[in-house]
Amino acid sequence: MAAEPPGSTRDDSLVDDARGGLPGSFETLVRRYHAAVYRQIMVWVNGDHAAADDVAQETWWRVARGVKRFEGRSGFYAWACRIAHNESKRWLGRNARKPRLVPKPDEEHPGDQSATGEAVRLALSKLPEKFATPLMLELWEDMSLKEIAHALGLPEGTVKSRLFRAREKFREVWDEMESES
Repeated sequence: MAAEPPGSTRDDSLVDDARGGLPGSFETLVRRYHAAVYRQIMVWVNGDHAAADDVAQETWWRVARGVKRFEGRSGFYAWACRIAHNESKRWLGRNARKPRLVPKPDEEHPGDQSATGEAVRLALSKLPEKFATPLMLELWEDMSLKEIAHALGLPEGTVKSRLFRAREKFREVWDEMESES
């Protein structure tokens, strides 16, 4: 199921229902956004499916616990992504790994095996996380500047600046990779 536009009436209604404990409402939100949130987590935990499963579980647990306090200043999806990002960073800190953005292809996720997709992941992996993450959220998840800022807990001006720098750096890395091959 495709994600609703952030802040949509349908999301607002589901969030209100989830706050009120209406059976099935929270599960509907999870079904609607799990795949998109999981993709973000996969990037943040270096394509480690076991880690992504753990982080996703912790993310949705925290979302469930916090939904009653969700204020709606951003869309539900952006809020869930921010929690996922924080949980990913917490997981990385506990497991003393540097965040990398190149998931390893495997049979379980055949989409990860496309040559162009792998080249893009490789190029992104060469960017510092502070540039790669907002660029990925903008391009792959079609998040607005405001949504990215909320998801990453940064001011919009900082996100705008990082996106500009990320595009520049990505072009440089891409050109370098093309000249090497």
